[in-house]
Amino acid sequence: METTDVTIIGAGWSGLAALKTYHQVDPSASIVLFESAASVGGVWAKHRLYAGLKSNNMLGTYEFSDFPMDESFGVKPGEHIPGTVIQHYMERFVGHFQLTPFIRLNTRVRIAEHNPDGTWTLTVNDHDGEKTVVSKKLIVCTGITSQPFLPTFPGQDTFGAPLFHCRDLLQYQDDLLQANKRITVLGGTKSAWDAVYAAATAGAHVDWVIRDNGHGPVWMAPPYVTPLKKWLEKLVTTRLLTWFSPCIWGSADGCHRIRSFLHGTWIGRKIVDAFWSILGNDVIQLNQYDAHPETRKLKPWFSPFWIASSLSILNYPTNFFDLVTTNKVTIHIDHISHLTPNTIHLASSKPLPTDALICSTGWQATPNLDFRPSSLPETLGFPWSNDPIP
Repeated sequence: METTDVTIIGAGWSGLAALKTYHQVDPSASIVLFESAASVGGVWAKHRLYAGLKSNNMLGTYEFSDFPMDESFGVKPGEHIPGTVIQHYMERFVGHFQLTPFIRLNTRVRIAEHNPDGTWTLTVNDHDGEKTVVSKKLIVCTGITSQPFLPTFPGQDTFGAPLFHCRDLLQYQDDLLQANKRITVLGGTKSAWDAVYAAATAGAHVDWVIRDNGHGPVWMAPPYVTPLKKWLEKLVTTRLLTWFSPCIWGSADGCHRIRSFLHGTWIGRKIVDAFWSILGNDVIQLNQYDAHPETRKLKPWFSPFWIASSLSILNYPTNFFDLVTTNKVTIHIDHISHLTPNTIHLASSKPLPTDALICSTGWQATPNLDFRPSSLPETLGFPWSNDPIP
């Protein structure tokens, strides 16, 4: 049985930051970081990086403060950072701070049991089999995109074509991302837009299904917005703009009275509504959703006030909407009723023959980790409910 002072789960941004920081603060501590994938990166691990995948972020806004992404990474100012560059950057971060000895790849933590003395007993699987690790401290850095949510459909056992989550697109890209293929993408999230773009620009015809009983297409904005062409990434970190979004921690910035006025008074709410209406209309006009019947289907269904973390950027090298207006992408506002061999049946439209179904359907709300006792996730603050969601 192995014992450690600190165990970290996950080698994405948070996991690597935790490892580097803890080691710097206490070099004598025994630390181990377990990562189930074969490379560091988390969202940007190598097995997730299909051709053309980029970050919403431009150079200078997606890096550790003590390890700048300099010109050696080949990204120019004003360019969105390719996924392959981000993964390479994180590998170099590991090397720069000499973190490799602490990291164990291809190692999954299955069970985390909290002991009466405050320690953790971890059940871990690697290429040698199952082992037990006892740790004084446990840092879970698995993020919210580690465990895909993959729906099931009547008839999928006889579907015959690949059916997979967008996370796994790299495994199928050589066979599917090519001309004369028909690809179906399910979902309205940014990952759906990315999968649609990858397939359509590779020559495949894409049937894009956005559930009529869901939340609709995600808000997609150009990198620069408003008539002043302000960099959107920088706007969302401007203090003034944060006042227009309610936040339970808002008082921490010392501007409680301003927030109370904006969100707690009639006239303040009118100002907030007007602000979000102007910002939303600017994006709608820039994207010209109403210029074509098909692009109109991609217009968001709800006010940007409710956007939370679902704002994304049009970070593609060519105009995404041209793929829609030239019939390389067909949009269906509908939902899947069932599957038959190589065919997707929609509830209110004609069947779609297809060579694959890519599901951009989000992620599980909790880590793929069995916490014990069973009441522990509630204590730790993970999403939970006494009643199942219907």
